[in-house]
This record gives sequence, structure tokens and C-alpha cells, in this order.
Amino acid sequence: MIRYDMHIHTEYCGHAVDMDVASICACADELDLETIAITDHIYSHNGLPVVTAIRAELSRVRHNCRVIVGAEVDVDGDFSDGRLVTDSLDALDYVVAGFHYVPTVGNYPLSPDDCTMTGEQFLEVWRTALLGIVSNPGIHTLAHPGRLVAASVDLDAHFEQVLAILAEAAKVSAKHRVAWEINELTGMRLNGYYQRQWHRIFEPALEAGVKLVYGSDAHSPTAIGRTVFTEMVLANLPSDCLASPDEILAWKKELEP
Repeated sequence: MIRYDMHIHTEYCGHAVDMDVASICACADELDLETIAITDHIYSHNGLPVVTAIRAELSRVRHNCRVIVGAEVDVDGDFSDGRLVTDSLDALDYVVAGFHYVPTVGNYPLSPDDCTMTGEQFLEVWRTALLGIVSNPGIHTLAHPGRLVAASVDLDAHFEQVLAILAEAAKVSAKHRVAWEINELTGMRLNGYYQRQWHRIFEPALEAGVKLVYGSDAHSPTAIGRTVFTEMVLANLPSDCLASPDEILAWKKELEP
């Protein structure tokens, strides 16, 4: 059993029903989780007040689990350099980079039909943005690596190229201490074949020395701590490959002067 969950959303994001802070903590305690991270979306440069609101709620809640207050900060879809929508990250104890939007186009694709670029065009801007994200020393974790590309191109035609780009990004991630997330929600966006192949996304990360961390990406109470897809991925990776929350935070701290 994984005794933590480092990616949980709240009702403040607008699409997470029944996810007030008290309910989240109650679910985590019922599951006997030791640590959770509340990481709601920050969509724009003026989105940080949600963190203040979450901290205020948390101060009124009794809970047994350790609660880390962070955020999933969006990568700015107007650019191809991987910049976040805000650089004001000091209020966050844990920063997850949410790579959701096609770089320079800014739309959220649900399938390759939603991507206006050719596969090769998309892979070029995705590569540039990805390398920018994992070069950012303020980021602790890259959320759901590979999910955006799975929604934007035909993986049957481009999967080996995707893996090559991820291998390049893994080396940069290791240098800047950016962990990669094994994200439970991603499994719902993949067909059965790529669910079984998704461990290959993380092999170049481990080879480069990147730490892996689990996050459910829960938007409902029943999704907190869910690990069905995650366990499928982990079954094909070394048994000791998953880092603890403290290891992720300490790894980043090693970069501090």
C-alpha cells in the first residue's frame, strides 16, 4: 500500500465535487494515509489566493495525516518555453507543474482530433516546453508526464519518438531535481495497450536518477489514494523505485545554497 497521496484537488478548482478540505482530510484519515498534498490548480498569475483559502480551511480541521499545501501550477500555453503562469511560488510548500495545454496554441486536447498541429509539429513544441519545465528550479514535480502527448498525437505512430524526448528530459530533470509523477488519473486517458506500456515512460527517468512520486490527481473523495493504474505501472518497475514525500522535498532542497 502507498501511504501517501501527493496530488489532490479541492472544490476551489471548479470541477471537484465534495472536495472541501475537511472531506479530503477525513478520507485520507479513513485510508490511514500518512501524508497528503493538497495541490489545487493555479490557472493564472492571480490564482494564488486559493492557497490562502485552503490554508485557512485546514487550520479549522482536525486530522491525523500530515497535510502539505502546494499547488498544481499550470504551464502557460501561450508559450513554447515551459514557463509557468506565475513565478510567485514562495507561498507553496510543494509545486507540481501541470502541463495541460498545447504550447503556443493554448487549447486542452482530449484526442488528437483536437490538436491543430501535425504530429511532428506538436512533438517539437512539446519537447521545447518539456525541457523548459524540468529546468525550472522552483518545481518539485512534473505532473502526469506524457499525458498531454497521449492526447495530442497518434501514439502508435510516435511512441518511440516520445520516449526519446522523455529520455532527454530525464537528464535535465535529474540535474534540477524535478521528480516525475506516476499519476492515477492518467490511466483513465489511455487505452488498454498503453496502460500496459506506460511504465516505459518512467524507465528513462529512473535510468537518469530522477525520483518518482505517486499522486492520485483526485477530483472526488473516492479517487483519493486510488492506485489501480499506478500499481500496474509499478509492477513493471524496480520494487524500490517510488520515493517518499520527504525524499522528494529533501532532494529539491539539495539545490539550495
